[in-house]
Amino acid sequence: MELIDSLINTAVFLAKTVPIIAFVFYLVSYSINKSIMEKIAKKIEPLLKKLNLNPITIASIATCFVSPTAAYSMLSQALKEREVDEKEVIAASFLNSFPSIFSHLYTFFIPFVIPILGWAGVIYSITRFAVAIAKSLIGYLMALKWKSGDIEEIKVERRSVEPLKATLDNLKRIVPIMFFTFFAVDVLSKYGVFSELKNVLGFITFVDPNVIAIATIEFVNVRTAVVFAAGLLETGMNVKWAVIGLLLGNVISFSTRSIKHSLPMHVSLFGKLGVKIVVLNAIVSFILDVIIIVLLTLFL
Repeated sequence: MELIDSLINTAVFLAKTVPIIAFVFYLVSYSINKSIMEKIAKKIEPLLKKLNLNPITIASIATCFVSPTAAYSMLSQALKEREVDEKEVIAASFLNSFPSIFSHLYTFFIPFVIPILGWAGVIYSITRFAVAIAKSLIGYLMALKWKSGDIEEIKVERRSVEPLKATLDNLKRIVPIMFFTFFAVDVLSKYGVFSELKNVLGFITFVDPNVIAIATIEFVNVRTAVVFAAGLLETGMNVKWAVIGLLLGNVISFSTRSIKHSLPMHVSLFGKLGVKIVVLNAIVSFILDVIIIVLLTLFL
């Protein structure tokens, strides 16, 4: 039964992501062949001079406000076409943090979190955006550092590549990886392999006992945790501890979420570089979450 559920989950994951990836692959290949990116470069040249990023990287950041999947698909295709290098992709992955969280503003935070949790929802939403902004600033600093001079100019060989053929070739390469990676992780999750992670912070006893309960539930489902926290607030739980519980849940489950949701796509799109992107972003998010939890514990 678990295997069937994992197959269904994998099929849903592929159904949601593959059409977007295919469309963006085709669009990017077409744009490169038509030198559209060169025209974009001329219009955003002042910004590029400050960030030292390729026009496609800037375009991916803009696209990320609408669809993170499309943004990373664009970067993947551009990397294969040698329009960007690996450093620019890593910097873009951090710069994309704010656009990525912004895309959830009208689908999760405003219609769900804030109405249910009230002020606790407002504070929690602000912390999520604070982490995203901090990561985007880190990406900006990366770009500034690399601007100082070690990056060699990328030599791009203009060649005629039929966009449809390029898209199909890419899908043949990445879809099997996406399928097997997501399926394997989903199966392992169902058999409790990742569940032990929640025990790491089980020793914490100096907070409201319900904080651990919220965090543990969020390990399974964030929406359920939000509703559970709202119920505790109704019974008199302090707003501070409700927010910390949700943040702690994010800390406990950060590795599992990164592995299950980010790794399959990033590995399929970027190979080994995808692992590096996921790990770096997960570590920074973890550190920032811990810092915010400490600050809230001390000052709120």
